[in-house]
Amino acid sequence: MEILVAMTLALVMLTAALAVFSGYLGRTTAQRAAQVFARDLALARSSAVRSREWVVVKFDEAALVYTVTTAAGDEVVRRAFGDSSEVKLDSIDLQIVGDSVGFDGKGVADLSGAGGPLGFARFAAGGFVYQVSFNGMGASRVALQ
Repeated sequence: MEILVAMTLALVMLTAALAVFSGYLGRTTAQRAAQVFARDLALARSSAVRSREWVVVKFDEAALVYTVTTAAGDEVVRRAFGDSSEVKLDSIDLQIVGDSVGFDGKGVADLSGAGGPLGFARFAAGGFVYQVSFNGMGASRVALQ
């Protein structure tokens, strides 16, 4: 009887720990993806200034991928967040018409499709959503939604 009670308590504690851990994984996964995107925005801007040509960040929300590409067609960065990637997300969403944002040779982003002075990108995993808000100069802020 004592063994049965001890095993039941251990199972209850293990279940609670697993629930807490899975929530932690979802939160940190979404946060990590948002932080990487914020750094990639800065990379896109600096690449545009350095090369003096357009650099575009393009989202493929269905495939959970975004790329940073120069006007010459060189791929600077490709980030994948699907099942076969290291960082698994439920969804990504760049809330700009055309699902892309471009930086000109002076490092200024075209946010005309954003409907305002800020662009927004959302990264979701495990019920947690982190939003990256950014301005035309690529300065960004990551926040839990």
